[in-house]
This record gives sequence, C-alpha cells and structure tokens, in this order.
Amino acid sequence: MQISYVMISLGDNMKKNFFLILFSIILGIAFTFFVLNKENIYAKGNYQVYAFLIGTYASIDEGKKVMEKLPSSILVENADGYSIYGAIYKDADIINKMVLYFTKKNIDVYLININTSKDFYQKLDNFEKLVTKCEEEIIYDKINQSILKLYGEEINHV
Repeated sequence: MQISYVMISLGDNMKKNFFLILFSIILGIAFTFFVLNKENIYAKGNYQVYAFLIGTYASIDEGKKVMEKLPSSILVENADGYSIYGAIYKDADIINKMVLYFTKKNIDVYLININTSKDFYQKLDNFEKLVTKCEEEIIYDKINQSILKLYGEEINHV
C-alpha cells in the first residue's frame, strides 16, 4: 500500500507541474502578443514626411492674411498657434526640387517633420510620381494644392 501512495503522489506532482508549465507558456505567449501588438499600434501612425513651413502665427487672422498671397497653402492649427504649409513631400530629390521652386518664387520655407497616416503616406507616392515626370513648374502649384487638400481632409484643418 505504501508503494501505490507514492505513485499517486508522484502523479499529482506531475499534473501540477504540467499545468504550471502549460500556464507559463500560455502567459508568455499572451504577454508577447500584447507587447508586439502594442508596438505595432505605435508603428502604424509613424509615417514621417516633410512639410514646407512658410510661417507660424499667433492668431488665425494673421495666418489667413498671409494665405491670401499664397493660394496653394494650408493653415494648420498646432501647439504654437497656426502654421502655414506650402507643400508636403517625403522623397529627398523632390524636396530639393521644391525648395528651389519656392526659392525662385521668393518664398522662404523651413522643412519640418510631421507624422501622417499610412493612407496619406501611400497616396503621396502618386503625387511624387507626377512631380518627377513633370517638367513644367506651373503644375507644381496644382500638385501642391491637391496634396495639401488631402492632408487637410486628414487632419480637419482650420
């Protein structure tokens, strides 16, 4: 009778160990899934592009006055007040081309990083292809207007 008691006792320990190991594995998988999913949430919104900042103004009225002279621009509310963007791009060659374009028009621009959605980031590719193929600078304003309109819809601008 002693022997059967020992075997039953060993069987109970094995069951406990098995469930403890199984619980640890499930807990590890759940924790890993949570951590990886949390990182993906942050990665989803991290699509950086460059905005061509023309100026930042304390009041909306000041910003709108300047925008009257720049029809292909957008007024965006931010922590510093109201900023005017003249263009948004991500490709380095196109950025250089646009800096030259704004310089020819005597418009000072400053490049700043902004985050956009994945959808906007992908649509920006199509506009950049147009700029690459386009030889006439007159079309740049139309392309910039389209990009800024799309961006405005994304952020519900002022």
